[in-house]
Amino acid sequence: MATPKSADLSISKPLAPIYLLFGTQDYLIQLMKKTIIDEALNTEERDFNFSRYDMTESPLEYALEDAETVPFFGEKKVVVLDNAYFLTPEKAKTKIDQKIERLEQYLVHPAEDTVLLITAPYEKLDRRKKIVKAVEKTASVYELSHLTDTTLYHILENVALQYGAQYTREGHEQLISSIGPHLGQLANEVGKCALYCGADRPIDAQVVDEIGSKSLETNVFLLVNQVMQRKTADALHLLHDLVRMKEEPLKLLALLERQFRIVYQAGYYQKAGFTQNSIASKIGVHPYAVKLALDQTRLFSAPLLKHALEKCVETDYQIKTGQADKLLALELLIASISDRTA
Repeated sequence: MATPKSADLSISKPLAPIYLLFGTQDYLIQLMKKTIIDEALNTEERDFNFSRYDMTESPLEYALEDAETVPFFGEKKVVVLDNAYFLTPEKAKTKIDQKIERLEQYLVHPAEDTVLLITAPYEKLDRRKKIVKAVEKTASVYELSHLTDTTLYHILENVALQYGAQYTREGHEQLISSIGPHLGQLANEVGKCALYCGADRPIDAQVVDEIGSKSLETNVFLLVNQVMQRKTADALHLLHDLVRMKEEPLKLLALLERQFRIVYQAGYYQKAGFTQNSIASKIGVHPYAVKLALDQTRLFSAPLLKHALEKCVETDYQIKTGQADKLLALELLIASISDRTA
């Protein structure tokens, strides 16, 4: 079985006859797909020698018949099979009964002049399936899900370089804290910052603060900080801003509870001697989210965090049973936790 290359964007030459790109980072899948297509075909050849088939809409045999035909006015052709759900445990909403044995036959004798590019933007493959074992044995497999912070930084640095801008580590950390580790959103934000800065100004924390977007999770992080610093008026103002932005109060409550829990767990594991990356792996969040949570532990005692979590659960119950208005309940929650920090 071929060992999946985890978030490795390098392409060996000559091109493989079959590629499988799978994982949860759709931005990376699209980037990798473009790299392979650009390597196989020049711009003029794409009109004649490039085809794409969505496996939730098109029969597999049509795509493979295309793959087996010789290129027209060129040395190579590329056939893309997108959304190959049949390689995963996913149940796709489609009326097409894919003939998987047809792909099994193709894998035995892949066309020499064709690059067959299979994408499966799903969390995992179903390795119990015969077809998955056959694809992994034959194809060049790339798992595009988990990124180290170093890889993430280099990808975004390259995005900035495309605009002639300089991406800094300081700006990177500020972006991660604002957006989270969502590669597609991060790439869009870096592009926006790069257009703003040009070649004259580096993309640093100040630039990100000036023009960067903030995710809902980041606003909740700021809300927790304001509560714990007893900035009750600021916290209530931010809460009202989020509600005006059509954020559902119950969703805000759930995110508040989640942030308190992350801080509690991060502090607990740090005292037990775990590293930042180990803590991230333990609680299932990005290492930078752990770094921020550990910064927040300086504002919290364990009893205060337990109180905050208990109040979140109590508030959730009151809202869901109709005992309290949603917004008023959140306001009282913030005031209660803020008073307890005194």
